[in-house]
Amino acid sequence: MISAEEVARVLNFRCRRSFDDKRANLEAEGFPKKLPGLNGWSRPAIMRWLESNGGSAASNDDKPATGPTPLERRFA
Repeated sequence: MISAEEVARVLNFRCRRSFDDKRANLEAEGFPKKLPGLNGWSRPAIMRWLESNGGSAASNDDKPATGPTPLERRFA
């Protein structure tokens, strides 16, 4: 199981907030939903989704991944 922060890194989003903002659109494109009863996603399911989508639906953020924002560090 991986957290939202880890999913954001795998998808090359600059932060978790970017992932959260685009999650509904990603799920509409077949992105795996959270594991039932858990606060995370299946790493193998995400990797399969990336392989089958070629990463084309993943991040198109124009800023490089820099780690968590100050707000994310404060409330992590």
